[in-house]
Amino acid sequence: MSGLLASLDFGPVWDQRERLLSGIGTMLYVAVISMLLSVVGGLLLATMRRSRLRPINALGFLLIQACRGIALYVLILWLFYGLAAGTGIRLDPIPTGIFALTLLNSGYMAEIFRAGFDAIPEGQREAATALGLGPVTSMARIQAPQAIQITLPATGNIFVDIIKDTSILALVGVSELLRESQTWAQYYSRSFEFYVAAAAIYVGVVLLVSFGWRYLERYAGRHLHIEPLRGQRRWLFGMVRT
Repeated sequence: MSGLLASLDFGPVWDQRERLLSGIGTMLYVAVISMLLSVVGGLLLATMRRSRLRPINALGFLLIQACRGIALYVLILWLFYGLAAGTGIRLDPIPTGIFALTLLNSGYMAEIFRAGFDAIPEGQREAATALGLGPVTSMARIQAPQAIQITLPATGNIFVDIIKDTSILALVGVSELLRESQTWAQYYSRSFEFYVAAAAIYVGVVLLVSFGWRYLERYAGRHLHIEPLRGQRRWLFGMVRT
């Protein structure tokens, strides 16, 4: 064990820190754009899924199942290689990754949004109608704020998954964190050191996003005044604090 530790050399990792930071930037860029587009796609699919018109409802159901059912690995390869071979349409690596992540996660976001809106009591919609509020006003002032509060935790999980899933984009040559780690690990023959560094960076980014999202949840629920219970327990990474 001591011999293994003595043979480790993280100097090359530090020497290529700028390239790794560049990979982190690409990773976050793809993740943020994919997340924003997934929110839009999820809202559209959720609206279709909640439609009272059966054809639209059925089409929304089929689209959601298609988005969630295709493996991300297969989807990326099909978009980058299969689409070019079959139709001659060639997408660049980054748009391919964004498109694939958006298609996949729009299906998951749709189900999250649908569950969030369905959790709002029907009586609130009826009360809004009785008060003379139109559908748009009712959605913006009554339903949407509650749905956001309900769906924020699950939405944060999707964002974390998107960040981790960007590593698959190394398949098509996107210079994100894993791709840069692979390149320099082969160059220096230091696979262990570079992959340990990459894993540590992923964990660090996920922790930062999780803490930031937790703050966003508290901010979104700032209007809720709930008196804490005596002896309330707080959870931190699965450990109970009293």
